[in-house]
Amino acid sequence: MVGLPHSTFTDAAQHLIARSSEGTLRAVKNLCIEAMIEAVRDSTKIIDTKQVNAVLLQPHWRHNQQQEPRESLAYNNQKDAQK
Repeated sequence: MVGLPHSTFTDAAQHLIARSSEGTLRAVKNLCIEAMIEAVRDSTKIIDTKQVNAVLLQPHWRHNQQQEPRESLAYNNQKDAQK
């Protein structure tokens, strides 16, 4: 319905998003949404590193990344471990 291709993000853009988010899912979501907005501004249906880099260069993105709490990539729940 939206008219976007199945692979909206190029492989290079996906790798850049994964590296830049540092394992924080909220950062992945925010970066993807902002990259989509940049794609609309560029009148393109494919999101590449150009759009992702445009987001990463914005001052508020750098400020938000510094304020994001670091989340552990490993699952550690003592109750589940005891079962």
